[in-house]
This record gives sequence, structure tokens and C-alpha cells, in this order.
Amino acid sequence: MGGTSDTSAATIDALITDLRALRAAKGVSYRDLATRITDRRIADGTSPAAARVPHTTISDAFRLGRRRLNAGLIAEIVRALDEDAAAVDAWRARVAAATAAEPAPELEPAPELEPATTPAARSSPGWVLLVMLAGLLLNSTGKFVNPLLGDVFFFDMVGTALVAILAGPWAAAGVGVLFIVVELLKGQVIAAVFAVTMVSAGVIWGLGARRFRLAETLPRFLALSALVAVVTSLIAVPITVIMLGGATDRGLDGLRDAVLAVTGVDHDLAIGIVNFTVSLVDKLAVGAAAFAIATLLRRVDGVGRRVPAAP
Repeated sequence: MGGTSDTSAATIDALITDLRALRAAKGVSYRDLATRITDRRIADGTSPAAARVPHTTISDAFRLGRRRLNAGLIAEIVRALDEDAAAVDAWRARVAAATAAEPAPELEPAPELEPATTPAARSSPGWVLLVMLAGLLLNSTGKFVNPLLGDVFFFDMVGTALVAILAGPWAAAGVGVLFIVVELLKGQVIAAVFAVTMVSAGVIWGLGARRFRLAETLPRFLALSALVAVVTSLIAVPITVIMLGGATDRGLDGLRDAVLAVTGVDHDLAIGIVNFTVSLVDKLAVGAAAFAIATLLRRVDGVGRRVPAAP
């Protein structure tokens, strides 16, 4: 009997060793695995509360010296590591073979309580509204700092990008809507019109972060931020030309004149070149700042951990 158990344990250790190697090759952390599995369960129709899996449960599945394995959880892990359906079935069968001598199912550890807010609290309307208001404040801070830097860049979307990572596209778009309302209350109609770019940026950042997982690494999020720069420029340039006659009364006008003097291109084209170039640098800086803040929050009691994926 003891020999059979020892053989089973050795087989399970071999399986876990291979699973560890697979995770290392994919470069995915335990927290990211937990997030991916939770998001997949939600996408499959499970409620957010029931779908949540603690990262400690995931890390425990990789522990050597186990006597049993949860075949369903191992299959979810392999699937979250971007393996195809055939590979998932193969791993499930391998778990079944490795645990044949120990057929009793293993009970998963009780879900850990987060030291800060719980996932349910972080997906509640109150929490999302609080994050949106924080994003609005962060955007406003950037807008006031920009004149100190020559009034060339914008730096007014750090909050939008951060909210997109933390709470999804519609909350991030909501930050833009709130910004529009604030500008209208101040009587700043032109600023409110330009704030439409915040709404579009929030949707793009949020969908990219949630649906395509582009907020999992800095290079991915910077690439997403470059796309935001393109879209916001396509919106801002016509507004500048039509509503302002091509003059922004900012440092951008000097750059426009410099482009006209050096290249001799059409006036409107010069506006587009300047706006896109500045917007690209601006959105990359904004994206990097938002990613850094989100990463810091994730390390502080899980406060910044991703909320269940938005549709």
C-alpha cells in the first residue's frame, strides 16, 4: 500500500514539475493566472463572486509533494497558459492517471480574504464611482501641470488610463464624460468638445486592457497607448481646424509654425503632423505613468487587482 502511494506521489511530482516548466516558459505569474481563470469563468457565465479563484490556490497547485490534484483546476491553468483544447485534454488525462492510486477528491483551500477591499467591493458601483472620481482628479492635476512644461503636451489622461486598467472601458469613458460636464459647468465649451477624446481614449484603453489583455505588460500597454494617440488625434485635429481655425493659443502653435517653415506643407497637414507627434509622446508618457501606478496598487494589498472583465 505504501509503495503504491509513493509511486503516485512521484508521478504527481513529475506532472507538477512539467506544469512548472510550462508556466515558466509562458512567463505568467500566479496572480495573472488567477485573474485569467476568473475572467474565463465569468465569460462562461459564472457570477463574479463564484468565479474568483485566489492566487494562493493557484500557487498551491504547483507545490511539490502533493498526494492529490484537482483535474479541473489543472485543466483551467493549462487553458489559461494559452494551450489548445487538445493539450488541455491531455493534461486532464494525465492528472487522472497520476491520481488513480489516490482517487479521493481534494478540497480546495477556503478563499483567502483580501487585506484591503474584496473583489465584490471592487466591482460595486460605489467603488467604481470612487475610482472614476480619483481618475477625474488625476486628469485635472495633469491639466494644471502642463502649462508649467511649456503648454505643449496634455498630460490630462493619466486618470483615464488608470481607470481603464482598474475598472474597465465604461468606467474610463465615464471619466471623460465627467470631465466634459465639469468643463461645461465652467463655461469652457471648447475644452468640453476636446474632452470627447477622453471618452474615446477610455474605451480603447479599457477594451484593450480587458478584452485583449494589453495591460499585462508595459510594452503591450504602450502599444495600446500609441493606438489611443492615433484615434485622439483623428478627433482633435478636425476640432482644431474647424472650431479654432487651426490656432490653439498654446505651445502647439509654435510647433505648427516651425513645421510650416521647414516643410512648406499645407497648413492643416502641419496641424495634423504636430498634433499626432505630440499626442504620441503624450500618450506613451501617460500610459507608462498609469501602468506604474496600477502596478504599485496591485502590490499594496491587492487594491489594484483587476475587476471582473467588462463586456
